[in-house]
Amino acid sequence: MDTTTLAQLGRELNRERTELVATLTTRLREDWDKHCENLTISDLIKESQGVPGAIRCLGERLEKVDAALCAMDLEIYGLCADCESDIPLDDLMKDAAEQRCPQCRASNYYHHDPATRQATAGERKTV
Repeated sequence: MDTTTLAQLGRELNRERTELVATLTTRLREDWDKHCENLTISDLIKESQGVPGAIRCLGERLEKVDAALCAMDLEIYGLCADCESDIPLDDLMKDAAEQRCPQCRASNYYHHDPATRQATAGERKTV
C-alpha cells in the first residue's frame, strides 16, 4: 500500500474515532446518566459494553477503529488479524477498520460477528 493511501485511510480512521468518542460520550451521558467526559478510549469502550442496543454497537465500532489505528502505529495495518495475509485494498477502502481477509471473515464469521454469535448462542441445546 502506498503512503498516500495509507495516510488517507489514517485520516479517515482518526476522523471516525473522534466522531465516535463524541457520540458515545454524549449518548452515555444523556441516555444513561454516565459521566464519561474524561475517560480514555478503552474506558469508554468498556462503559459501552454494559449498555444494550445502538450504544453498544457504537462502542464495538470504536474498538475496531481504534484497533486499526494501533495497527497503523505498529506498521501491521492491512494484515489479517487471524492469518496475517494481506487484506485486499478494495476491502480497506470500503471499511478502513477491516481487520480480516475475505477468507478469514468467511471461515470465522461466527466468532467475529456479535449478532450472529448471540443468535446462535440462543439456539444451543443443553444436555
